[in-house]
Amino acid sequence: MSRNLINALQVGNNSIKFITAQEIEIANQGSIIQVLAMTEKKGEWNVGNDLDTEILSSYLKSLLLENEKLAGQKINEVLVSVDEQSSSKYITHELFLNNIEITKEHINSFYNSKDFIDLYQSENQPIHTFPISYKVDERRIVSDPIGIKAQMLTVKWHIISVSREKLKNISNLLELSGIQMSQCILSSYASTLASINDMESNLGVICLDINYNKTEITIMIDNQLVYADQIEIGIKYVNKDLQDILEINEKEANQLRIKWGSDSNIKNLNEKQLHIKEIIKYRIEEIIELSQKKIINSKYYDLANSHIVVTGEGAKYYDIIELAKNIFNTKNIRIGAPQRVHGLKSIIENTSNNTCLGMLSYALSTEFQYDSKNQTSKKESVLSVLYNFFKAI
Repeated sequence: MSRNLINALQVGNNSIKFITAQEIEIANQGSIIQVLAMTEKKGEWNVGNDLDTEILSSYLKSLLLENEKLAGQKINEVLVSVDEQSSSKYITHELFLNNIEITKEHINSFYNSKDFIDLYQSENQPIHTFPISYKVDERRIVSDPIGIKAQMLTVKWHIISVSREKLKNISNLLELSGIQMSQCILSSYASTLASINDMESNLGVICLDINYNKTEITIMIDNQLVYADQIEIGIKYVNKDLQDILEINEKEANQLRIKWGSDSNIKNLNEKQLHIKEIIKYRIEEIIELSQKKIINSKYYDLANSHIVVTGEGAKYYDIIELAKNIFNTKNIRIGAPQRVHGLKSIIENTSNNTCLGMLSYALSTEFQYDSKNQTSKKESVLSVLYNFFKAI
């Protein structure tokens, strides 16, 4: 029997991951996500600032066929993460109500406003919109305005956008592979969704996604993404330090980082081994310090610094929690773990997979239609798909 599948694709600097799952209803527990398949290929497809789409599409086709075989069903649509050419901005939308009760439709009227429509005339196209604060009658700031009588409602929106060119490249890549994009998701947002729990999302949480090329920073408050930024330093800079100081190649440096960055129990180390561990520690420490400085400059730091979650490749460093505790001067720091996602431990417990796992959570937390059996006769552009998604909210 055919099943509704949720499919997600993550294309990184030297790795492409394809995950397929389904929603399962558990009596008295609600929905969970069961991972059916996860496949990955590593390679090089960056040519200067361009992608070798032929190589990348051949890898994607291979992963697609493998996932279809493991899932026992054809895959037509996929959610795609993006971590480049993105931007974050805030827009204030005012609505005059003439002393009537505020409804959800009043809040969502933003999607019919000139401010929102004008976003589609720019080079950057919105992929996420979050109402992050509400003010009633220019006086009261409330967490939930629905049901309150007001003359005027002011909503501050957080908009995450991606360049039109990037979306076009994603669409072209998928077209070469014979599938379509159902939605584009900011990778750091997806990773955060996989890493945090409901309490943290509601009360406020900072998430540090330390990945290969950079470190992505997000802040969630009241279940909304209020802040997204990044620093251009990631795990590859740990490798680069090892390369330069020890005069070794990148492969050897990566092997040393993995060995000495994850093993805390080896004793009687010689001088060189201790030096390697110090090199790794200093760079990881710098990444956390630079992240903290970036967050402190935002207005949301004091609202969310009671909960901090670390994920990504950098979260595998054995002393990451102690380093973060000392820098942030707080005890409530943990490694991000997927919530309500089930599957092989090698998939679920690998923090490098949190972006893929978070996209699965995103599919269930929105009203987006992820039915893989749906095939429309009229093909829409990627911009039309995104625009219609917001208009349907």
